[in-house]
Amino acid sequence: MTPKDTASTQAPGRPAPAWFIVTSHGWSASHWLAHNLNRHPQIACLHSSAALPADQTEPYDVSDLLARQDFARIFAMIAQFRAGYGARGTTRPADLYRPLEAQSDARLIGSVHTFRLRDLPEIGPDLAPPDRRLRIVNLIRHPVNLVNSGAGQFELTFRLDLNELQWITRRIVETGLDSFERIAARHRIYPGDPEVLAFFGACATLKGLAADFAARDRLLDRGLTSYAGSIRQEDVTRDPAVFRDLLVRLGEGAIDCPEAYLDQVFADPGRNVHNARPRPTDPAALFADWAPWQQEAFAFCLDAFGLRPLYQAEGYALDMVPPGKDFA
Repeated sequence: MTPKDTASTQAPGRPAPAWFIVTSHGWSASHWLAHNLNRHPQIACLHSSAALPADQTEPYDVSDLLARQDFARIFAMIAQFRAGYGARGTTRPADLYRPLEAQSDARLIGSVHTFRLRDLPEIGPDLAPPDRRLRIVNLIRHPVNLVNSGAGQFELTFRLDLNELQWITRRIVETGLDSFERIAARHRIYPGDPEVLAFFGACATLKGLAADFAARDRLLDRGLTSYAGSIRQEDVTRDPAVFRDLLVRLGEGAIDCPEAYLDQVFADPGRNVHNARPRPTDPAALFADWAPWQQEAFAFCLDAFGLRPLYQAEGYALDMVPPGKDFA
């Protein structure tokens, strides 16, 4: 079905809905955001690489499946997300959003974390469809908290997903095998122990964040007018005014934001918790709570990928992190 064919299914006299993309790395409260956008009566929102409807409160909680040892269902879920990872390079917003138009009367249609910012430069003209107003916002999070969450998730997923285990292990080796081994030797730790491997892996995935910033610059250099900047996870999940501003940026007047809806959003405490260890949430306190080998691995990757000035430009404090070259 062509875009023209699908557009013709719109009710006569009803304006076409606006579209949005919220790009993000994982571990950034992306499901909380997608779920609460989807709760708005005028928004239809997808989430994750599998482009699932964001209407469930905890779709990724596998604790019950593990308790029942329902590994068939767990591996089916993993395969679904894995297929989405592979499709990110070829999927276009229209592939996902036009079918939603036929299924709902939403005024604003989009996705959170289905696309990453680094996926968008290859999409090209589809980021500015002439018959839809597409807006793009990048969701970011302090890298200390991001890595802490990612390490917790990897400790579980490495036990279940052999594909992710080999992919992340290769990323660690490519990032700096000698450097990680020097850190391990200095602190007399085994780099293949689950906790160590998961933390090294979370640090190594910061390379993807560097790719996101580079993609942002490429899009801006092309003069893409649909890019509407970044939003910090810490702000949008805690400040109703920031959440309201995000709706304005995404919809450009396509929807309203009633107080009752905002109250409902911020009464929702739900977050996917990736790391259950009791640790501080303030980035400086969290960094201080890490073991020295964790601090060194993080500092090495932060500066190896050139992320320090990029995150500081977004308003994040990183003064507590020593120079990464000291551990390279």
